[in-house]
Amino acid sequence: MTDGGADGGARRLAPLLAFVHIPKTAGTTLTAVLTANQPGTRIRHGGNVFKGGGGIKHGVKFENLLDNEDGGLDGARILAGHFPLGIREYLPDDREVRYFTFLREPADRTLSHYFQIREKRGGEGAVTKLELPSLPENATIEDALERGYIHDNVHTRMLSGLVEPFGDVNEEMLEQAKRNLREELVFFGLTERFDESLVLAKRRLGLRSIIYRSPASDARSGRKSTGRVNMDRPRGKDVPQEVREAAEACNRYDIELYRYAQELFEAAPERRELDFEIEVAALRAARADGEIDLTVPPPDGFDGGEEAWRMLLHATASSLRAEQELAGAKVSVAELDRHQQEVVEALLKIQAQAKTLPGRDADTALRAIELLDPQRARGLARVVTDPKPRTKKKRTEEEDASATEAQADGRSRRRRDGGRRRRRRGARSSSDGE
Repeated sequence: MTDGGADGGARRLAPLLAFVHIPKTAGTTLTAVLTANQPGTRIRHGGNVFKGGGGIKHGVKFENLLDNEDGGLDGARILAGHFPLGIREYLPDDREVRYFTFLREPADRTLSHYFQIREKRGGEGAVTKLELPSLPENATIEDALERGYIHDNVHTRMLSGLVEPFGDVNEEMLEQAKRNLREELVFFGLTERFDESLVLAKRRLGLRSIIYRSPASDARSGRKSTGRVNMDRPRGKDVPQEVREAAEACNRYDIELYRYAQELFEAAPERRELDFEIEVAALRAARADGEIDLTVPPPDGFDGGEEAWRMLLHATASSLRAEQELAGAKVSVAELDRHQQEVVEALLKIQAQAKTLPGRDADTALRAIELLDPQRARGLARVVTDPKPRTKKKRTEEEDASATEAQADGRSRRRRDGGRRRRRRGARSSSDGE
């Protein structure tokens, strides 16, 4: 996470990867891949502006990212959320930040969002956290746009670099978004070319594990899906023509931006490397349920023969699966560590409250903390064995008067007792003399 400087004392933070998650671009699946690579607190949520469930949240306080009093941002390696690229205005200047995103064919992205919103918000009187107007059960795309559930040209808005890209989209925003794709983002992927995009992300973002579970394979196997995909929504020719035309009409700038993104993606130098194409094929083979799928064809540039290809495909796919298993183990360790810290925090409360709450045993809590977090337990033990010196309680005037009176009574009593003892001794002496 950090490196020493030339003098051995300087502290340099590792680059922060900032994922501009455009809604409905397979970002949930990608986030699962990112979490496998940076488990636990190394991935941090940066706040949502464009809501995946519909609507916009105004006034998101990105300033909280700069606050960083708890050091949480310093410890993070990935920052993710439905925030615009303009978040860069709020990130620290003294740390390298590498921005990346995914794009999707704009009309299809809008249709996906629209059908999801209509399914969840359908029916008059629907209530939302953002207090949007209710959406009719058979709402059109125009209805969803008018009421603020979905938005036109979301790619252009989020990639324009504006902190609050909420007004009308214009040519200047489009050109700025193109420039950011070309010059500011270290990587971007295309949802329609997800496998190629992941292999490119592996090279540019330093990922190790890139195997993922697709919603389609989850549906076939009966597993709970890792992505938020409505498998029952209309697709392709099943989408009514007027609905598709409405989705295209509200994304004029996004359609142009997506064409440009396709050109840049095709021109990526890594895609011309044979190793890149081999790894894409291996990823597809490794993702198959059960045994590695050795029927995946070789790339055009491979001329080693069928048997050599099968051996190479199996070896490369096996390596990808091994990285996935290692990443899974790291995620499990991070999860166990999180639960352990929760238990330690609970024990600390018991230890601190043991003297005031019945049934609480401070010593038992301390012994449990010693097992889970020895360093913290040693700190507690020092506090227990080195208590603060007791201070004498200041007496009131009444207490001082009572103490003085008691002392006087004690002295009178001692004088009377002393006189009696002297008289008895004198009487004994007289009788002895007789």
